[in-house]
Amino acid sequence: MNRPEATIEEILGLLPDLDDLEVLRLQLVAAAVRDPGKEWDSSSAYTTIDKRIVTPEAAERALDEAEAALHEYVSALHRGLRPFLQSFFADDRDAASRHLIALGENLEGSGRLLGAQKCYRAALTVSLPLVDKGAQILALRRIGRVSVSVGDFKEAVAYYERSADLSRDSGDVPGEVIGRTGIGNVRLWQGRWNEAEACYHEALALADAAGSGAFMLERGQIYNNLGNLTTRQQRLQESEGWFERAFHVWQALTSPVDLAICHHNHAHLREAQERWDEARRGYEAALKLPIPKALRATIATDLAEWWLHEGHVTQAEELGRLAEEQAIAAGSPYTIGYMYQGRGNIARAQGDADGFTFFEKALEIAREKGYPFLEGETLLDYAALRAQNDGYEEAAAYLERAAEIFRELGAAGELERAKRSLAELRSTGELELAGESPIAAAGD
Repeated sequence: MNRPEATIEEILGLLPDLDDLEVLRLQLVAAAVRDPGKEWDSSSAYTTIDKRIVTPEAAERALDEAEAALHEYVSALHRGLRPFLQSFFADDRDAASRHLIALGENLEGSGRLLGAQKCYRAALTVSLPLVDKGAQILALRRIGRVSVSVGDFKEAVAYYERSADLSRDSGDVPGEVIGRTGIGNVRLWQGRWNEAEACYHEALALADAAGSGAFMLERGQIYNNLGNLTTRQQRLQESEGWFERAFHVWQALTSPVDLAICHHNHAHLREAQERWDEARRGYEAALKLPIPKALRATIATDLAEWWLHEGHVTQAEELGRLAEEQAIAAGSPYTIGYMYQGRGNIARAQGDADGFTFFEKALEIAREKGYPFLEGETLLDYAALRAQNDGYEEAAAYLERAAEIFRELGAAGELERAKRSLAELRSTGELELAGESPIAAAGD
């Protein structure tokens, strides 16, 4: 007897663990749908992508699409290497290095972060003997960017610092502006806010020195980040000024992603000011823009929590599902993990113990893919759910592990959160967590 469907969990559990089948895995996840026979089952509210189903026809289409995508990937890989080899044999190391960087950018754009990182490291090696340091500076920044994406903050800041210092020594002002902004972004992720602010102001001073019309894109991104940073420091009036400058830039420059980030972070400011209706309008304005699905998933997650604050559970769940669909469509494991962390928080706010399934899935992704920051943040929030349901020992263990991860990453702000929550749990048996993921942009 033929099977009419199978769950993603079943299929992926039986596929050979080959790197070449990663595209097929993503295509199968994208092709899977909720089980219509269980839509009215109360437990369906807490199912993750593992329990979605795939029909034989959908699996066949996914296989065809994955095969075509893999062929295109192999072709693109070799197309990218052809000019590299030509430049190498022409003894043009600068061009050879830049071709490797371009290849890495292609891989990074398709979500192949570790492959991209290897290309950037190869480009760095090729560029090291060159007198002109432009390619080396760019390769260093690209390694820093990928390191941020996978949560390796110590490596990220080391490469951004090398790029900024080399830019300064080479008289490359644009490179230094972008490099110092990148350092600031890493420090923001680490919760080292004073250092982040110093980096942003160093970058801004360099941009200002070049004249009022120079570095407008970079200025706008720095304004976005300073608005976000000062909101987190509760310097709300100052934050207002930074966002005013940022919106002025985005009126003059067309950059939907940067404008969406600005709206998103501005909504956080409005929440801090308890101007809740304006915060909602900010989130909604960001979601109306043509932005990548991964960013859309993040913003939808925060808007879902806004609806929870207002006591509208149905709308929060709808936004949580939108975030899930967007994260799956983005094909980014990190985004999917972050989204499930957010859905776990929605469940926790509702007092639903079954929300543990979302946290467990986020942890599984974080550990399997090597995203330590996501693992630490998920453990922090998961601990609150466990404590809420009398699982004090488990909650304490999660917080201790989170603190260990943040200590290893050098994430001082999150480490302090974990320590404070652990002390709270031990003294009262309760803890309440709040916070959202910072979104920062560096230009490249």
